[in-house]
Amino acid sequence: MTCAEFLDRYTDFRDGLITAPRELRRFGRHLVQCASCRRYDTAVRRGVLALQAGAESIEPSPEFRPRLDARLAHERRAAREVPARAGIAAALFIAAALALVAREGVRHAPVAHVPALPPVRFPKPVVQAGVPFVSFQDPRATVFTGNPNPYGTALVEPASAGR
Repeated sequence: MTCAEFLDRYTDFRDGLITAPRELRRFGRHLVQCASCRRYDTAVRRGVLALQAGAESIEPSPEFRPRLDARLAHERRAAREVPARAGIAAALFIAAALALVAREGVRHAPVAHVPALPPVRFPKPVVQAGVPFVSFQDPRATVFTGNPNPYGTALVEPASAGR
């Protein structure tokens, strides 16, 4: 067990919510091996015992309530000021966005118009059994040369070409 896992699950261990014997042994072994977690366990157990022993006798000081009221009033004022600042920030953001849209709407970048190329048919493959290499003519060549074969032509090297 790592210290992080021990600290993450310590409350369940201390409160007795972990009941599996294997898990209890893991916690016990970690407490024996790790001095840091052992100190943590001792401090928490002492604190819980002190709270349980003096729970009835704990009373706040007489100036506690006025200090608490003053602090709560201060926090309420601060909470009311935040939306006003947020509203100003939102208004500035919207104004900046509108200015950018207006600027882009007035200025148009020139768009280049390029004529589209004519459609080209892809040639059908020519495959012969025993021929290892098949190559096609560039299908765009038929546009310029007026190739009489509408499917293009194929260059087929014989099998004895040194391959």
